[in-house]
Amino acid sequence: MLLGSTSAEAQLSGRKPAVGLFAGQEIRLIKGPLFVDQDYELEREIIALSESARTESVWVRTKVYEMPSRTLVAEMILNGATMKASYPHYEAEAKELGLA
Repeated sequence: MLLGSTSAEAQLSGRKPAVGLFAGQEIRLIKGPLFVDQDYELEREIIALSESARTESVWVRTKVYEMPSRTLVAEMILNGATMKASYPHYEAEAKELGLA
């Protein structure tokens, strides 16, 4: 989960405490492989949000650029799900937002 290891720094980790799951992952090497001693820059964007009766999901696309050339070398789409029942304030906050 190398590309997701800095999600908290990007403020994409969601509210805590809650049980989070990796529901799906797609990795695409464009000009790979990636190397340990190479500098990369990550660019993230949320591409979809959804929910079911028990979970909320977010799909995040991470693009990996080789530095300093800023050549796109890989992409990852990660579907992260959070169990609603594991977040103690879920119902109250959903009502405040008009979602429940």
